[in-house]
Amino acid sequence: MTSRERVLTALKGKQPDRVPWVESSIHNTLVEKLLRRKDFEKATVTQLFAMPGARFSPAVFEVLAIDNTNFSIAPPRYVKSQTFEGMDIIIDGLIKDENDLEKIALPNPDDDAFYQPARDFVARFRDSNRALGVTTRIGVSNTYLSMGIEHFSLQLYDNPEFVFRILDLFVNWAEKAILKINELGFDFLIVPEDLAWKQGPMFSPKIFREHFLPRMKRVAEKIRIPWIYHSDGNLMSILDDLLTLGMNGLANIEPNAMDISELKKKYGTRICLVGNIDLHYTLTQGTPDETEAEVKKRIEEIGPGGGYILASSNSLTPYCKPENVLAMHRALLKYGNY
Repeated sequence: MTSRERVLTALKGKQPDRVPWVESSIHNTLVEKLLRRKDFEKATVTQLFAMPGARFSPAVFEVLAIDNTNFSIAPPRYVKSQTFEGMDIIIDGLIKDENDLEKIALPNPDDDAFYQPARDFVARFRDSNRALGVTTRIGVSNTYLSMGIEHFSLQLYDNPEFVFRILDLFVNWAEKAILKINELGFDFLIVPEDLAWKQGPMFSPKIFREHFLPRMKRVAEKIRIPWIYHSDGNLMSILDDLLTLGMNGLANIEPNAMDISELKKKYGTRICLVGNIDLHYTLTQGTPDETEAEVKKRIEEIGPGGGYILASSNSLTPYCKPENVLAMHRALLKYGNY
């Protein structure tokens, strides 16, 4: 099988020739460490995703058996940020009251020129036989990050109409952008919308069902290519509702928040599971032997029958140990064949 066939087979819940490996983002600093050189083509999108661009360097294919590429087409977030150890860290949102709404100037989702970098990306990598991924957002995380999570949480109770006014700006943009993204030639879509902490959702299941889920469905109903939904945290109290969006895969299943083995038992016939090699310890603080053991365990427990894609529990960050990422690569090739 080609990488494209492998990923698409798994997203259908079926068994490919081996477990695929998909990442949404790989930081340039980590790629430099993996390649042991600085002269490589860099990813063009930062963590803030201000403009369309590649989310990781194609040079990673020299050293990692990753089965996808990924390109970002997402609206900007209106935030204060600073760079720490090579990563853009969001400090606070910029949208605090009605007067700040004028700061929100989204790119025109109907403008064909906005999507030209994506078309160029697809044309370049179509013959690579890798699964061409594209990332976009459908409104929720852009809203709370642009407001600042604390302010968002307070306003959700004190002034919910203000929150939903901002949310609708991003949702309306996403509805139009999805129609264009469907036609660009990508093989699958990743939608990263963090909805939860380790303990549970950021807001009550009732509020989620009444206000956020219907808006998310407006966008999801327009998606015409296979897609993966990503969220950190513990989604269990809203997962049945979330799955009504109709996604093909669920990522990246944070190990200290949800048990991927339990998800396999309960939902394994309904959805492809994507993840979840631990970013908190294994890839960042562990050893190559520990990484190999964890990859082996995931493949043996979640892989049988198909419908499983190997991935980190979020993304491959600059603080991942390169020797552990290489161990993940070797373990996949060693244990991943069906």
